[in-house]
Amino acid sequence: MTLSGRLRVGIGVVALCCSVAVTSSCSLGPNDLPSGRGIGDSYQVTLQFASMMNLPTGADVVMDGLRVGMVDNVDVSNSFATVGLELKAGTKVPADVRAVIRQDTLLGDTYIAFDKDPNSAVAADLQAGDTVPVGRTTSPPPLEDTLAVLAYFVNGGSIQKIQDAMSGINKVMPALPDVQNLASTVARDLQDLSQNTNEIDRILDGFNATAETLNDNGSTLSLLFAEPGVHYWDRLSHSMIGYIAEVLPSIGSIFSGGMWMVPMLDSLANTGGEIRGIYDIASSGKLTSFLQQSLGPYIEHPSINVRSVEDANGQQIIGDVENVLRMLGAVK
Repeated sequence: MTLSGRLRVGIGVVALCCSVAVTSSCSLGPNDLPSGRGIGDSYQVTLQFASMMNLPTGADVVMDGLRVGMVDNVDVSNSFATVGLELKAGTKVPADVRAVIRQDTLLGDTYIAFDKDPNSAVAADLQAGDTVPVGRTTSPPPLEDTLAVLAYFVNGGSIQKIQDAMSGINKVMPALPDVQNLASTVARDLQDLSQNTNEIDRILDGFNATAETLNDNGSTLSLLFAEPGVHYWDRLSHSMIGYIAEVLPSIGSIFSGGMWMVPMLDSLANTGGEIRGIYDIASSGKLTSFLQQSLGPYIEHPSINVRSVEDANGQQIIGDVENVLRMLGAVK
């Protein structure tokens, strides 16, 4: 067989395999793939949904976070979709339960969740063959609506708003070195506090001892507010008021009979003013100048230099005075 003949045979085999695969895949759907896990003994109930999106057979049925069954079959009619469930034997599902088709993530597996009403007064449970009507079921939103909401979140400015909020938080937050210093300070304070718990224990022991003392002397303390204690406080108040009433007239007599002290206080005030004037003169240097330039030289060489003598009419009589002093030998 030549090379070209072998090539034609190989191509024919590949084409045959592809045709077989395509033909067989036309009858293969999602429901034909193995999904879900067995649940053992079970009983069947039926749910009615307005729509069920892509709920496959074998999908889990969850109640209170636990897997309690699986989807057995799905039948779509003109008015609603009917879903047959296999529930574990012994599972008690309230008769008024609500069934919801959920999907944890956008591309996650679809499952049915039973939501129980905690305030429900219905005590009956679903029995084998019962049907939950479409009024107590919730269908998932269309995938297009979910994608539209996601697109609005991405393109509608929500992410930008989150970024702006984070930027604002970063602006008002202190700088990283300040945060580190604050954290280190708090750590040191907590370390010091942990190393000095004995002081806290001592304070608490003191509070405890005080409380025990008050408790032990509760009967004594209660006497202060009992009838004898009230009598004591009443007599004490009367006595204090009586003493104050006796003291006040004495104080009033001092004020009313002390008018004679006013002239004396005025004289003392004037004396204080004169003393202050003398002190001001002495502190200004005038007294020092008088002692050094006038009194000191006179004491050292006592003499009087008479320069002029006038009579009552203002005439100079210094010559007559000089003659009289010369006669007396006081001047030469």
